[in-house]
Amino acid sequence: MMIKMIGSTAILLAFSALMSAQKLKKEDVTGFWKLKESGSYENKTRVKKDFDNCLLMRNYTLRDDGFAIYNYIEGSTGNCLPSEPRLSLWKIVDNRIQFYIGKDTIIEEVMVSFNKDNTMTFSSYIPTPVKDKDPKLEKVLNMIHYDVLEKQY
Repeated sequence: MMIKMIGSTAILLAFSALMSAQKLKKEDVTGFWKLKESGSYENKTRVKKDFDNCLLMRNYTLRDDGFAIYNYIEGSTGNCLPSEPRLSLWKIVDNRIQFYIGKDTIIEEVMVSFNKDNTMTFSSYIPTPVKDKDPKLEKVLNMIHYDVLEKQY
Protein backbone atom coordinates (compact mmCIF):
# COMPACT_ATOMS: atom_id res chain seq x y z
CA MET A 1 0.00 0.00 0.00
CA MET A 2 2.76 2.44 0.97
CA ILE A 3 4.74 1.65 -2.20
CA LYS A 4 1.64 2.36 -4.34
CA MET A 5 1.19 5.72 -2.59
CA ILE A 6 4.85 6.62 -3.10
CA GLY A 7 4.64 5.58 -6.78
CA SER A 8 1.43 7.56 -7.29
CA THR A 9 2.93 10.59 -5.57
CA ALA A 10 6.06 10.39 -7.74
CA ILE A 11 3.96 10.20 -10.91
CA LEU A 12 1.82 13.12 -9.74
CA LEU A 13 4.91 15.22 -8.94
CA ALA A 14 6.51 14.40 -12.30
CA PHE A 15 3.27 15.32 -14.11
CA SER A 16 3.00 18.58 -12.14
CA ALA A 17 6.61 19.48 -12.94
CA LEU A 18 6.01 18.77 -16.62
CA MET A 19 2.85 20.88 -16.67
CA SER A 20 4.48 23.79 -14.87
CA ALA A 21 7.47 23.63 -17.23
CA GLN A 22 5.10 24.09 -20.16
CA LYS A 23 3.27 27.07 -18.68
CA LEU A 24 3.41 30.29 -20.61
CA LYS A 25 5.24 33.16 -19.00
CA LYS A 26 4.43 36.79 -19.63
CA GLU A 27 8.06 37.61 -20.43
CA ASP A 28 8.11 34.92 -23.16
CA VAL A 29 5.21 36.43 -25.10
CA THR A 30 5.51 40.18 -24.59
CA GLY A 31 6.92 42.17 -27.49
CA PHE A 32 6.26 43.00 -31.12
CA TRP A 33 5.39 39.89 -33.16
CA LYS A 34 5.17 39.98 -36.97
CA LEU A 35 3.30 37.36 -39.00
CA LYS A 36 5.67 34.93 -40.70
CA GLU A 37 3.25 32.25 -41.91
CA SER A 38 -0.44 31.51 -41.66
CA GLY A 39 -2.76 28.70 -42.62
CA SER A 40 -5.01 25.99 -41.31
CA TYR A 41 -4.98 22.30 -40.47
CA GLU A 42 -6.74 19.94 -42.84
CA ASN A 43 -6.80 16.29 -41.79
CA LYS A 44 -4.12 17.10 -39.16
CA THR A 45 -1.78 18.47 -41.86
CA ARG A 46 -0.68 22.10 -42.00
CA VAL A 47 -1.83 23.88 -45.14
CA LYS A 48 0.04 27.17 -45.57
CA LYS A 49 -1.78 30.19 -47.02
CA ASP A 50 -0.13 31.89 -49.95
CA PHE A 51 0.56 35.32 -48.43
CA ASP A 52 2.33 38.18 -50.12
CA ASN A 53 4.46 40.83 -48.40
CA CYS A 54 1.42 43.05 -47.78
CA LEU A 55 -0.47 40.44 -45.76
CA LEU A 56 2.73 39.48 -43.95
CA MET A 57 2.72 42.99 -42.43
CA ARG A 58 0.08 41.79 -39.91
CA ASN A 59 1.37 41.96 -36.37
CA TYR A 60 0.65 41.75 -32.66
CA THR A 61 2.10 43.92 -29.93
CA LEU A 62 1.74 42.28 -26.51
CA ARG A 63 2.66 44.85 -23.91
CA ASP A 64 3.66 43.92 -20.38
CA ASP A 65 1.01 46.31 -18.99
CA GLY A 66 -1.71 43.92 -20.24
CA PHE A 67 -2.65 45.78 -23.43
CA ALA A 68 -2.45 44.24 -26.90
CA ILE A 69 -2.56 45.85 -30.32
CA TYR A 70 -3.36 43.81 -33.42
CA ASN A 71 -2.69 45.38 -36.81
CA TYR A 72 -4.61 43.63 -39.57
CA ILE A 73 -3.59 44.36 -43.18
CA GLU A 74 -5.60 43.36 -46.26
CA GLY A 75 -4.97 43.78 -49.97
CA SER A 76 -1.97 42.80 -52.00
CA THR A 77 1.54 44.15 -52.54
CA GLY A 78 1.31 47.68 -53.85
CA ASN A 79 -2.23 48.12 -52.54
CA CYS A 80 -2.02 47.37 -48.80
CA LEU A 81 -5.07 48.36 -46.79
CA PRO A 82 -4.44 48.61 -43.04
CA SER A 83 -7.47 48.31 -40.80
CA GLU A 84 -8.06 50.22 -37.61
CA PRO A 85 -5.67 48.68 -35.05
CA ARG A 86 -7.53 46.48 -32.57
CA LEU A 87 -6.77 47.46 -28.98
CA SER A 88 -7.62 44.92 -26.31
CA LEU A 89 -6.38 43.49 -23.06
CA TRP A 90 -4.62 40.13 -22.89
CA LYS A 91 -3.91 37.50 -20.28
CA ILE A 92 -2.43 34.05 -20.07
CA VAL A 93 -4.74 31.16 -19.19
CA ASP A 94 -2.88 27.83 -19.05
CA ASN A 95 -1.32 27.38 -22.53
CA ARG A 96 -3.53 30.04 -24.13
CA ILE A 97 -3.74 33.78 -24.53
CA GLN A 98 -7.11 35.44 -24.19
CA PHE A 99 -7.64 38.79 -25.89
CA TYR A 100 -10.57 40.52 -24.26
CA ILE A 101 -12.41 43.78 -23.70
CA GLY A 102 -14.35 44.68 -20.60
CA LYS A 103 -14.44 42.07 -17.86
CA ASP A 104 -15.91 39.07 -19.65
CA THR A 105 -15.89 39.66 -23.40
CA ILE A 106 -13.28 37.42 -25.03
CA ILE A 107 -12.70 38.55 -28.62
CA GLU A 108 -10.02 35.99 -29.48
CA GLU A 109 -8.46 33.04 -27.70
CA VAL A 110 -5.45 31.17 -29.05
CA MET A 111 -3.33 28.23 -27.99
CA VAL A 112 0.34 29.16 -27.91
CA SER A 113 3.35 27.03 -28.72
CA PHE A 114 6.99 27.92 -29.20
CA ASN A 115 9.02 26.63 -32.12
CA LYS A 116 12.69 25.67 -32.42
CA ASP A 117 13.37 28.69 -34.66
CA ASN A 118 12.32 31.11 -31.85
CA THR A 119 8.94 31.80 -33.42
CA MET A 120 5.60 31.46 -31.66
CA THR A 121 2.49 29.79 -33.08
CA PHE A 122 -1.06 30.88 -32.31
CA SER A 123 -3.65 28.17 -33.06
CA SER A 124 -7.42 28.51 -32.88
CA TYR A 125 -8.86 27.48 -29.54
CA ILE A 126 -12.16 25.64 -29.93
CA PRO A 127 -13.03 24.19 -26.51
CA THR A 128 -16.22 22.47 -27.74
CA PRO A 129 -16.58 21.48 -31.40
CA VAL A 130 -19.61 23.02 -33.11
CA LYS A 131 -22.31 20.62 -34.30
CA ASP A 132 -24.43 21.62 -37.29
CA LYS A 133 -26.84 19.94 -39.73
CA ASP A 134 -24.73 21.24 -42.62
CA PRO A 135 -21.45 19.24 -42.67
CA LYS A 136 -19.66 21.91 -44.75
CA LEU A 137 -20.57 24.67 -42.29
CA GLU A 138 -19.61 22.44 -39.37
CA LYS A 139 -16.19 21.83 -40.98
CA VAL A 140 -15.61 25.57 -41.48
CA LEU A 141 -16.68 26.44 -37.92
CA ASN A 142 -14.36 23.81 -36.45
CA MET A 143 -11.34 24.50 -38.67
CA ILE A 144 -8.15 25.16 -36.71
CA HIS A 145 -6.21 28.13 -38.08
CA TYR A 146 -2.64 28.94 -37.16
CA ASP A 147 -0.34 31.96 -37.32
CA VAL A 148 3.41 31.67 -36.94
CA LEU A 149 4.74 34.88 -35.44
CA GLU A 150 8.34 36.09 -35.41
CA LYS A 151 9.50 38.35 -32.59
CA GLN A 152 10.90 41.63 -33.87
CA TYR A 153 11.75 43.13 -30.47
